[in-house]
Amino acid sequence: MVNLNTIELETDQDQKHDEGYKGIFANKANFLHFLQKYIAEPWAAQIDPNQMERIDKSFITQEYRKKDSDLIYKLKINGEDVYFYVLMELQSEVDFTMPFRLLRYMVELLNDIFKNTEEKNRERKGFKLPAVVPIILYNGMRSWTAVRSYKEYTANHDIFGNNIINFSYLLFDLNRTDDETIASTKKVLDIIFALNKINPNEDKIEETIKILTNFALQLKGDEAVELTNWTEYVHFKGDAPDDFKEKFKQAIAKGDVDSMTHSIEIMRDRRDRKWLNEGIQRGRQEGIQTGIQRGRQEGRQEGIQRGKLEAAIENAVRMIKKGFAFDVVKEVTGLPDEELMQLYN
Repeated sequence: MVNLNTIELETDQDQKHDEGYKGIFANKANFLHFLQKYIAEPWAAQIDPNQMERIDKSFITQEYRKKDSDLIYKLKINGEDVYFYVLMELQSEVDFTMPFRLLRYMVELLNDIFKNTEEKNRERKGFKLPAVVPIILYNGMRSWTAVRSYKEYTANHDIFGNNIINFSYLLFDLNRTDDETIASTKKVLDIIFALNKINPNEDKIEETIKILTNFALQLKGDEAVELTNWTEYVHFKGDAPDDFKEKFKQAIAKGDVDSMTHSIEIMRDRRDRKWLNEGIQRGRQEGIQTGIQRGRQEGRQEGIQRGKLEAAIENAVRMIKKGFAFDVVKEVTGLPDEELMQLYN
């Protein structure tokens, strides 16, 4: 099987994870399970599952559009709207600008809510903007070391007390969440988190199968479909044919280890061949661009040298006409003897 870790496109893989997770969290039950199990703040128990609404908007600014993805849910707690702003930081590096990025996104969200509230309502004395709770979902291999509150990102924050902007974000750090915690329940999101801790660029089929067989038999119809879609989409770039996905789904539902193993091997082989073709194509394009650049550079250097030679010849001709000796003209212009002899003749 082809191993192409060195030419795999990380940005594309990150975007696949973003889209894969957004698809999973589009299911309200999965998002509620995430909040109640993995965030596990006291207020999570007060969420009304019948009052959950996913907001189909994004507030990520253009410079971060390819880097990460966001997810917004409006829930009710104690009868009041609360917005959960989840930023999926599915990158290998920690972003130390995170507090400022979150501030920008949250302000954009609140501004959108404010503008879409009737003027007579937002100007009354009792009007209040809803709470916005920022959450980072991070799956990088390095520990998250960025500051967790906005004030810590502000110079001299200790001398201004409550007179400066401040908020803290919640962090779910997948690779620092122990396997036993993840395995304590058998929901589709738990399986996905367990699978996501396996590097999809490594051919750990046995480990993948073990997780699937330990978890998957607990899944019901729609959950098996969700797991199939996520596994195929994130780990295999979404290029398996529909009939093949159906066989994989049935293998998961039945706990058929041989069929699951065979399916994953075929999908990974398909993935590797796709990466190989992408790598060859990219190599060709880079080769063409390198050749063009080298040609331009060599042409520029040749032009400079030719220009210098023509200037030296013009100077030599002028000096010869004025009667300068051969040795003097040679010293001033730097022309070789053969070139000068032709000018004298």
